[in-house]
Parts: sequence; C-alpha cells; structure tokens
Amino acid sequence: MSRIWDTVVVGAGPTGCLVADRLQQRGLGVLVVDAGRRPRVGERAAEIDRRIWSYRSVGGSYDWYRVRAVGGRTLLWGGWSHRFPAASLRRSGWPYGEDVLGPLYDEIEADLGVVEGTLDARYERAARTLDVRIVPKRAPLVEGGAVWTALRTSVAPRARTLAAVLGLEHERGNATAARFIDLRDGMHKRFRARSFVLAASPIETTRILLQSELGRAGKGIGRGFVDHMVASYVLLEPVPAPPPGGRGRFPGAALVECFVNTGARTRRSYRGGFSIEVAGPVPLDVLGIERTVPAAEVERWSATLIHALGETFPHPRRFVDLDREVRDVLGRPIPRIHVAWSREERRMAAEMKTACVRFADTLGAPGSRLISFVDPLLAGAGHEAGTASMGDDPNRPCDPWGRLRALGNVWIADASVMPTAGDRHPTLTLLAHARRAADSVAAFLACAAGASTQQGQPSGSPR
Repeated sequence: MSRIWDTVVVGAGPTGCLVADRLQQRGLGVLVVDAGRRPRVGERAAEIDRRIWSYRSVGGSYDWYRVRAVGGRTLLWGGWSHRFPAASLRRSGWPYGEDVLGPLYDEIEADLGVVEGTLDARYERAARTLDVRIVPKRAPLVEGGAVWTALRTSVAPRARTLAAVLGLEHERGNATAARFIDLRDGMHKRFRARSFVLAASPIETTRILLQSELGRAGKGIGRGFVDHMVASYVLLEPVPAPPPGGRGRFPGAALVECFVNTGARTRRSYRGGFSIEVAGPVPLDVLGIERTVPAAEVERWSATLIHALGETFPHPRRFVDLDREVRDVLGRPIPRIHVAWSREERRMAAEMKTACVRFADTLGAPGSRLISFVDPLLAGAGHEAGTASMGDDPNRPCDPWGRLRALGNVWIADASVMPTAGDRHPTLTLLAHARRAADSVAAFLACAAGASTQQGQPSGSPR
C-alpha cells in the first residue's frame, strides 16, 4: 500500500479497463481496483450481495441494475454498439460533436472488433411501410463468435479485486489517496497515486465523491441524474422460429433509428428522442415464456423482443444523494435515488409505446399477440448517467475531458459525465469518452513529469 502509482482506476468495467489499457500502453504504472470478484471468461456475473450494495429510491421505484465483478456490465450486455447521431449530441448539450467522436468511434470499433449483422427482410418491409430507418445490429465479436467483454482486456487478469472504495483523500485541490475496505479482511486501507480515474458506475461514483468531503467544490455532483426510459414488448407469432444457422451475424437483431426531434419536420413537444431495438424471432423457451401459449402449441409459436429506449434530461427532483441515517454492513451511507418525471417525458413515454405497437402490428403475422412487460415510467434501465456531467460551463462538475473540476488530478470515465444517456444504447459512445479521458490523464502525467524534471527531481515510473 506504500507504492505511489501513476494512476489508480476505480472500477474494472469496460471504461475502467479501457482507460487502464490505454495508459499501460504508454508505459505508465496503473492499478485497477474493483469491489467484486474476477469471474472466468464466459461466466455470468454472480448475484450481488444486497447487504453490501443496498440503496433506496424516493418518489418512485428504481431498479439499480448492477454487476459487481471484473468485466462490469459487459458480462450481461447484448453488445449493441451504435454511434450517437449528430442530432442527439446537439440536443443533449455534448461539449464536443461528431468531428471529435468520429475518430474515437473508429478506434474503439477497430480495437473491439465491432461488426455489422444481417438485416432481416421482414424488418426492412416493416420499416418501409412505417417510413422509418432500420439498420442491422452492430456489436463487437471475439474468437468463436462471442460478444466482447472487458475480461478480454490485458488489465482484467491483474485487477485488484474485493476492494470497495470509500472516498478520496485530498489536499490543495488534488487527490492523494483512495480509501477502501478490503473485503477479504474488513480492514480500512488506501491506495496512493498521482492521478485517479473513477469508473465505478454513476451512482457508485457519486457515493465516492459525496464521501470525499469536497465541500462547495463538489456542488452539482449527483444532481444531473438521468436514465433511459424503456418500453418493452414481446410479439408472439403463431409461426415457428427459423433456425439461427444461415441467417448471418446477430440473426433477427436490428435498430430502428431515432425518427423524432432529428430536424424541423420531426419536432415534438418533448425534447428527447428514442430508438427501437428489435430481436427475434426465437423459440419461446429462449425467453422462458412457454406458458404464454398452450403446452401443445409451444413449438408452433415464436417470440420477438421490441424495446424502445428514450432519452431523458435532468430534472430538479431527479438526483442521487446519500442517506446519512441508513448505513450498509460496511458502515457506508446508502445511495438514495430520487425519481421524478416531467410532463414532456410522460408524453414521450406514450409515443414510445405507440411506436412499439405500430411496429409490432406491421411486423406480426396474422393471429399474433403483443404482450407489454416494461412500462417506460418504471425507472431503471441500467443506463444511468449525468451525475457529474461534463461541459464547458464551469458550473458542470467535469470539463469536456471528464476531468473533475473539484480535484485537478481526478477524471471520471463512466457515464456520470454524459449529459444524457442518448437515444440508443450508450456503451460505444461511453467507451469513446473513456479513450478521450485516458489521453487527458496521460497528458497531465507527462506535463507533471516534465515539471518535476525541470525542478531537478526524477520523473518516470511510480515509486
């Protein structure tokens, strides 16, 4: 624990691992820490210990979708890797646009092996009928056709596990150490570093920052909390599912791109936008819904998932803070997730549901049934964001590189910095931001090393 690292990265999910990989490639001494265990490649994440990772919601229900393991949420994700369109970046107030994101997207897609699937002809016909644009699913594949996870990064096997970070120690506007509980022995310890990267997920990163006693410098942390609205349906068709073989990559998976608030002609009364993910048809037992039809007919039916993902914006009554009166088994105050919906978001929720039903009606065979199983006003899509949003405005907690304004040697690589979660799955854009944040950290450390050399002090690798 006496070593001083160049960078300590908190969180071994996709963004934390990508930042650490990038910095290690530059010869820097990097330590990645995670509160969870390290599963084997291909192993599903274990159920979290709710005594340790407890929370409560205020103003409505919220499902905090979590993975506590090296690899993070990529252990459960479907690999959807689509770029944010220019319209989404503009309306959400991103501090940079396509000119900056484009090269970053190119790098991430090449590094991860993002490939495009084959578009189902039925989807093409339905999209033409509805006058919407539909594209095949894009996702990163590795050897054997599996979807990429952060366990594939070079740093994942060496991550320090079972270390629950409590907060940052700091002086004169810079962090000096990360305090943590070693879950192996219950002891309080610390990691010291010249710089820190938080990639623990927006709610957990917020807890770490709020526990770091930033005072007035931490104003705004937790206040911009957003997540996707999700409207989900299952289309049941009295037609057997085709065999997956011969259907190409990601058979039956496609994205209906956002068709609202993309320009003057598509303007709505609400600010956000939404896309629709489609996946199917598959046998009913793949989804565990065999009992939706008589047992003797199961083989004659198939199912297609239809999900709309809607973009929300900061709301004064939607935020994350800490409940100082309730503590978990580790003695930490639990996160308190405040939920609220604006009138405009309720309008978007209604249109999301209408759009899903219209697509299902256009796609479905005669005799089909549509089952709703997630309402967009039930909060918690697993794409939370915005709790330490970035921007040129000095009132934003982070600058456009993800550097925390309260502590000059701390960066945030997770979705805390994103002004919104966008109008589609955000992972590819989040990884592009992580690459940009890593370059900012490297530039900071190089500058600091140069200054030390000029002052007659040694520079280079950490002690």
